[in-house]
Amino acid sequence: MKIQTLYDRYYGQNCYVIWDEQSRECVVIDPAEYALTDMIKAYSLKPTCVLLTHGHFDHICGVDKFLAEYDVPVYIHENDAELLCDMQKNASFLFGMPIVSHTTPKKLHNGDVITFGNVSIGILHTPGHTRGCVCYFAENAVFTGDTVFADGEGRTDLYGGDWQTMEKTLKELLPKLCGKTIYPGHGPSRDF
Repeated sequence: MKIQTLYDRYYGQNCYVIWDEQSRECVVIDPAEYALTDMIKAYSLKPTCVLLTHGHFDHICGVDKFLAEYDVPVYIHENDAELLCDMQKNASFLFGMPIVSHTTPKKLHNGDVITFGNVSIGILHTPGHTRGCVCYFAENAVFTGDTVFADGEGRTDLYGGDWQTMEKTLKELLPKLCGKTIYPGHGPSRDF
């Protein structure tokens, strides 16, 4: 399994492309607008789906542009699906950017597994930052979105956020990160 991090210069979030070296099949986590399709073409990859860690605007901003190039399903946890098409719930209105996605997503649930090539990605529901945040576990990598960063946890003051829920999530999640590398929604990766 190979991982490429792309930093979105407009909104400051990380986008990840994970691929199987044999099949060249890949998934995209939280698609960025910047340089994503160029990178996929340069590496001769075959996208199979888009995985969203949650529904905030900075993590969905590249979905529609990516789908215009690649006809693949988009997955998001069932509790965050409503954020895709609502700029108040996805917080884009706070920053004066009316960002919505017009896709009809497939809904993820805790414990689901997405498989492509020889890679399996397990889904863990990690509410707190939003009601539908998830972390994606693949081999020794964990894509944590805005649940956990290299130096802290995500905010809980936006729609669907709740600090008590985040505390419970962190208590359950942190032991599962031991010995793994986290790839957060913002900032650098970190070995736990």
